[in-house]
Amino acid sequence: MYYLKHLKPFLLKSCLFGILIGAWANAAEMNQALGLFHVKGQIYMLTGADVNVTVQIGNEAIVFVDTPDPSDVEEMMSLIREISDKPVRQVITTALDPLHLAGNDTIENLGFRGFGGRGAGVDIAIGGNTTGVTLLAHENVLNRFYLADNDVESLTLTTTYFTPSFDFYMNGEGIAVYHMPKAHTDGDSIVFFRSSDVISLGDLLIPGQYPDIDISSGGTVNGFIEALNFTLALMIPGPNAEGGTYVVPGHGRIGDEIDVVEYRNMLVIVRDRVKNMIDQGSNLNQILVSGLTVDYDTEYGGPRGGPTTSEFITAIYQSLIEGME
Repeated sequence: MYYLKHLKPFLLKSCLFGILIGAWANAAEMNQALGLFHVKGQIYMLTGADVNVTVQIGNEAIVFVDTPDPSDVEEMMSLIREISDKPVRQVITTALDPLHLAGNDTIENLGFRGFGGRGAGVDIAIGGNTTGVTLLAHENVLNRFYLADNDVESLTLTTTYFTPSFDFYMNGEGIAVYHMPKAHTDGDSIVFFRSSDVISLGDLLIPGQYPDIDISSGGTVNGFIEALNFTLALMIPGPNAEGGTYVVPGHGRIGDEIDVVEYRNMLVIVRDRVKNMIDQGSNLNQILVSGLTVDYDTEYGGPRGGPTTSEFITAIYQSLIEGME
């Protein structure tokens, strides 16, 4: 129990943070109505759904990063229509995760369907932009859908990219999509809205929860850290390290550079602790009972969803062991 001696300096901060997050979670549970929160510039975030949806609203079109459950699409569009009557033109899927792509098919059907549209009842659609809505993801999202066991029953895409990045211009703003290999999965994308100075991170950041390193889908702890470091290189903080570039996480509240730094630092520290015990000959069971995350469990390992402490440590262990082979 070596790491128990580090508990005291963090106890007060962790307890207070846990109380605040618990109050926020209770408030969110009491109010399930969807909302459209203005983040910055042309960027909004859909709140109250199972997943945060990033929305760019401009004078040309509507762009989504991820989509909510189909049952939420109509209400989401009603909120958007209070601001803009422009057509939906682009959907970017950040990862092969049922919560992040559940509404792809419904969103696609909002567009104009021209000749050559796909038929109903298929598991996956990938082809031309026949509806006026482009649904984009990294090609590994498509590959994993076919090759790996997953919870995704159907996947609707119109195109994929296979390069380290993909960019386009919409609503007078450059939009850069970056592939983050071997992070949460091997098909993660982050989306940088350059003029608005907002980054949509998907599940590479979930405040108040341990990172979900999906080993079965190609995720690794070192790739996750590299993705957060890449994100930090894009970010510029405001005065006194407040504000500046904002990040929209896959779930939970909006963050800034400090939030990403703290998340990255926690992951690096826990990774190094696990590696140190592996180097000393400890097996997984010995690592799990060592208390090496006791100073982080109150903040990240509570009952707010996400991986448990054991699941988080196990994913790091498996990632490091496989990297040593």
